[in-house]
Amino acid sequence: MGLNIAAWGWFDWLSNASYLILLLSYFSIDIVRLRGLAVLGLLLQAVSVFSGSLQAPWIAAMWLLLLALVNGMRMLLKSTATPGAHLSNEEEALRLWLFPSMTPTDFVKLLRAGKRSDIGSGTFLANQGDKIDQLHFITQGAAHVIANGMVVATLREGSLVGEVSFFRDDVATASVVAQGDIKVLSFGRDQLRKLMREHETLQRAMHESIGRDLGFKLTAFDESRF
Repeated sequence: MGLNIAAWGWFDWLSNASYLILLLSYFSIDIVRLRGLAVLGLLLQAVSVFSGSLQAPWIAAMWLLLLALVNGMRMLLKSTATPGAHLSNEEEALRLWLFPSMTPTDFVKLLRAGKRSDIGSGTFLANQGDKIDQLHFITQGAAHVIANGMVVATLREGSLVGEVSFFRDDVATASVVAQGDIKVLSFGRDQLRKLMREHETLQRAMHESIGRDLGFKLTAFDESRF
C-alpha cells in the first residue's frame, strides 16, 4: 500500500491528472465548462487505464472518495442556498424595476406570496365604492383610472392599483379598467400584511414603492387637469 511515486510512469501521472480535472469540474458554475472538464477527465482516465497504470488501487479509491465528498458538499450548499440566487432574468428585471432596494431573497418571498396573471382588455381591477381585497402591480400594459365616470389618469407598467384603499381596508375611490391586455402581479391583503410584518426590509421596500407610485399619480392627476 506504499506510495512509490518514483516508480510511476507517464500513464500514472495521467491517471492522477484525470482525477484532478474531474475534481476541478465540480467547482465550475458554468455547465458547459463543467461538462467539458468532466469529459476531458474521463478521457484521460480511460487512456491511463488502457496504458496500464501501475499506481496502487487505494490511490484511485482515495480520489473517488474525495470526488464523492466534494460533490456531496456542493449539493448540500446548493440545497441551502438563498432563494435569491434562483431569480430568472425576467424576475431580476422586475425586482430592479418595482423594488430596487429589495434584496433578491426578499423578492422571491414576495413573488411566492403573489400571483402573476394575464388580464383581458376591459377587465376592472377595482370598482369605485367597492372594497379592494387584492393589491395589483401592473407589470405590462396600461389601465385607465375612472372617477365619477371620467378618465382622470392612466396607470402604466410599475403602477399599483388601489394601494391606499387596500392598506386602509377602505372602499376604492375610483375604478381601474385594463386598457388592452395587461399583466399584473397581485397580492391578497392578509398574506401580504403578514409577510411585511415578518420582514422589515420587505416592508420598507414596499413602502418606498407605494410612496414613489403615489407621487407619480399625483403628478399625472395634476397634469390631467390642464
